[in-house]
Amino acid sequence: MTAAIPTIDYGTINRDRQGRFVKTYTLSYGTYVKGTDKVVKLVRHLPADGIERIGEAISKAAKRGIAWDIQVLDSDGVDVTFDFACLRD
Repeated sequence: MTAAIPTIDYGTINRDRQGRFVKTYTLSYGTYVKGTDKVVKLVRHLPADGIERIGEAISKAAKRGIAWDIQVLDSDGVDVTFDFACLRD
């Protein structure tokens, strides 16, 4: 039996909020803990512009093999990963 991959949930930071009517998405991806070979799943809750900004960096990390299983879910839990241009490659 393998151990579950730990999840680090950064939640929604105040600077990520832009108003109570702004739709928030959940971005998650797997990566290594810096300087180790430990694998973790990182989770952020961001508005669309935050997904585009951070998603671009994660996409580049995926091309280098240090990020994987990238997924974006809307508030209903529907996978909308490819609705974001930065994650289509």
